[in-house]
Order: sequence, then structure tokens, then C-alpha cells
Amino acid sequence: MQNSSNEYREQDFCTAEQGLDYSFAKMGAIYGATFLRNWQGVDPNLVRQVWLQECGRMLIYRPKIDHALRFMHPERPPSALSFKNLLVAGPVIPDKPNFHVEKQKTREELEAQKRRGEEAREQLRQLTKKLGTKNASSQSR
Repeated sequence: MQNSSNEYREQDFCTAEQGLDYSFAKMGAIYGATFLRNWQGVDPNLVRQVWLQECGRMLIYRPKIDHALRFMHPERPPSALSFKNLLVAGPVIPDKPNFHVEKQKTREELEAQKRRGEEAREQLRQLTKKLGTKNASSQSR
């Protein structure tokens, strides 16, 4: 399923390894034995490593992979570099939205906050009372 609106959807993403597996499976189905013959005598781990290095982060976004697969040459499989170019031409990878979650205070925290406020107001009243008493005694002298 393709995301043409370029909005972030979790299901459009995968790991680069999963993206490479998906791409190779599709290319194997499209090109058959021709695809596999490209790497006869080459270590399959090296092939994967090179493709992952060349295509990198672009393999994490399925709409980008689907775009590249749609625009491959109809008769010959792409090299890692040409597949990378097809990926580059595909849709932009959307940024994951950032959500700011504020911690909700518990009942206990709210009650403690209320108590601290009441205590602070009482201390202010006591201080004001003391200052008022001192000012009254200073003025009577």
C-alpha cells in the first residue's frame, strides 16, 4: 500500500534489512534467475552489505522502495547504485511527529501542592502580622 500524501504512517516503515529483503524478493520474482546470476561467485553477505551501504536509510520507507521497484528497467535488474538513484527519485521520507506528553499530577501530588500553598500563605500571614506589630511599636515611640 502506497502513501501518496507523504504523511507519517507507522506501517510505511521497516528496518533497512527488511526493506532490502522485500526489494530482493520482488526483484527475484520480476527478473527470475537473471537477478541471481548477477552475483554468481560473490559472497551473499558482501552483496547485502554493499546494497545496505549504498541504499542506506532509504530502505526504511516502503513507498520509496515501491517507487524504485515500479521504475526499474523492464529487462535487466538494477545495480545497487542504479537502485539507489531510483530510491532517491521516490517520495520524501516524512518525519515522525513529536508529541509532548505532560505528566498528570496524582491526587497525592495535588493535595501536597495545595498543602504547601496553604502553608506558604499562613507563613506570609504570620510574617505580615509580625511586621505590622513591629511597625506599630516603632511608630508609638
